[in-house]
Amino acid sequence: MLVGFLFLVALGADYNIFLISRIREESEHRAHESAVPTGPTATGGVITGAGAVLAATFATPTTAPQVAFIQIGTPVALGVLIDTFQVRSILVPAPALDTGRTFRWPGRPHVPNTPTTTTRTKVPASG
Repeated sequence: MLVGFLFLVALGADYNIFLISRIREESEHRAHESAVPTGPTATGGVITGAGAVLAATFATPTTAPQVAFIQIGTPVALGVLIDTFQVRSILVPAPALDTGRTFRWPGRPHVPNTPTTTTRTKVPASG
């Protein structure tokens, strides 16, 4: 089970990076609320295709007569399908809409290039 869990976490992280980066790209050109539904729409075919291929790949060991292969292949294949169809379509966009731009917390929000002037004033030294 631990191996299956590690596979699912690694694959889910890849899908998350792909989906969130697409939402980030879309939010540079439009409001965040309209960019969130566009991200899964734009990446849905790629994520679904990759998830189906990975699920089929991890399901092939279940045809082997060894129990260990069945115990690893079955949960990983089912987990990839759940991750592909449920998590990426519902569980990632929902908090993205709820939290707004802070959803991408480590990144900085897009600021349009506008010329700014800063003036510095000297503070007299006390003493």
